[in-house]
Amino acid sequence: TARGLDTAIDPAALTRFATNAVVNTDDRPIVAYRAPRITYAPTSLPMDRLVDFLGEVGITPDELLVAGSDPTWSARLARYWIARDRFIEAGRGVTPVTDVRAMLSRVGQPLFAVLRTSPDFRPAYDPLLKMATALAQTDTSGARALLEELARLQPSRPEAVQALLALDHRAH
Repeated sequence: TARGLDTAIDPAALTRFATNAVVNTDDRPIVAYRAPRITYAPTSLPMDRLVDFLGEVGITPDELLVAGSDPTWSARLARYWIARDRFIEAGRGVTPVTDVRAMLSRVGQPLFAVLRTSPDFRPAYDPLLKMATALAQTDTSGARALLEELARLQPSRPEAVQALLALDHRAH
């Protein structure tokens, strides 16, 4: 069983993170004042800020579970956590392109590696599914291979199987 959201982040880590923060109040709307600067003249990339934040709050999956929780659930959560970190790292330096083959060459293997780590990690599944669907327009066999791998790695999800059936239907 997961703890409530109010204790999901280690209080000491959150205190360290917020120690030097300026207090945002109605008469001192720091967030509203600084939002344009961080949007239009940022000093860092959002991905870098996310990685920094995750590093600073430093919570582990075990800290989210009540002692004595189901060990299977604990193992699944730990794999999901690893997949999340790998997903963030894999996407960190990727520049999106419209050519699906080029995009697959950049992110295909890292995303499949994430799915092999945790079959529960949907953020890696969805982009691969979309790329397979786009690839089907020009390369049916390549799309089929991607969809079959998705169906194999996440058999409980119906989308890849449905896309394979649509591919077969279109071929006839």
